[in-house]
Amino acid sequence: MFGTVRYYTDFLKAQVMYNFSGEEMVSLSENYARLNKEINVKAKNPNEKVEYLLNLEKAYVIINKEMFGLKEELAVL
Repeated sequence: MFGTVRYYTDFLKAQVMYNFSGEEMVSLSENYARLNKEINVKAKNPNEKVEYLLNLEKAYVIINKEMFGLKEELAVL
């Protein structure tokens, strides 16, 4: 369902996987910006927009942690 952390997480993961298909590469930050624009169009009111943006931010953090780990973890390596 659009607007949930799950939706954004699944979308961002799928876009990362598409990058391995040999098609045009799109960065995680570009996909984040794309979703941000989509939220601005689809949100029905300011409260919904804030909720969607917070959920997108949570999903973005989750994907970054899964892909790159925590900064503290990287410093140890």
